[in-house]
Amino acid sequence: MSNSIPVDDATYSQVILLARAWNVAPGEAVRRLVEHFQQPEPSPRAASEDEPGVAVHAVYNGERAEGRYDPVTQALTVIEGPGTGHYRTPSGAASAVLQAVNPRVKPNRNGWGFWTVTETGALLQTLRRH
Repeated sequence: MSNSIPVDDATYSQVILLARAWNVAPGEAVRRLVEHFQQPEPSPRAASEDEPGVAVHAVYNGERAEGRYDPVTQALTVIEGPGTGHYRTPSGAASAVLQAVNPRVKPNRNGWGFWTVTETGALLQTLRRH
């Protein structure tokens, strides 16, 4: 039995392009896409009791970085993933992640809009002191 799903011309062109890039049939490209989105998101690393601050994370180019934001000093420490280290600002930590994942990209980023509070899913901006 042959199944078909009607799609608009633009979507069809995108599937054909992806299939060509992967050197597979269009149906296989769709199968791979569906399979990719069925994969569970990696669960955030649980913070230990001695790690102060708020758990944050960022995903850039498919790479996930876990961090801890200190609301008192406004420093951010990347504890797992690309750019691991301690930074004076969320923007410094964001730049380090970008540099680690893609050294060719200009690493300037506003860290307040780059990092997400893991518990709430809100941008770090929501915790910013003015």
